[in-house]
Amino acid sequence: MSNSIMDSVCEYLSGCPLLKPELPFYLDYVDDKDCYSVTTVPNTPFRKDILGNRIYTVTFEFAYRTAIGSEVERGKNVEFLEQFCRWIDEQNDRRSFPALAANQTGMSIKVIETGCLEEVSEERTTGMYTTQLQFEYKERKI
Repeated sequence: MSNSIMDSVCEYLSGCPLLKPELPFYLDYVDDKDCYSVTTVPNTPFRKDILGNRIYTVTFEFAYRTAIGSEVERGKNVEFLEQFCRWIDEQNDRRSFPALAANQTGMSIKVIETGCLEEVSEERTTGMYTTQLQFEYKERKI
C-alpha cells in the first residue's frame, strides 16, 4: 500500500452512501464552495501491546461545507450529520474499516464529537460543519 493512512480514511469515508458524489472530497483542505474534507489533528504517535505490535490512534475531523442560508437547509445539514454518525457506528459494529497494508489491522472507528456548525462565510450563506472521529489500528511487528 503506497497511500497514507489518511488517504485510506478519505477513500473509506468517500464511500459513505450519504455523501453527494458530485462534491469534491479533500484531505487537509476546505474549499470555499460545497465540499467534504478530512483534516488531521495532533495525535499520540503509538503505544505497544505486550507482543510489541504498535497500536495507532488517529484522530481527525470530517468537515462538510454547505449552504446554511435558511432554517430548512440548516435542519437538513444537522440531519445529515446525525445520519453520518450513525453510519460510522454501523461500520464499526460491522468491523468495516479503511483499507490498510498487509501488516495492519483496523480495530475501531468511532465518533468522538458529533457534528456542529464551526465556521460561517462572511455572507452567512455557507458554513462548515465538523465532526471529530477516531480510527484505531494495529501494526504487527515484521
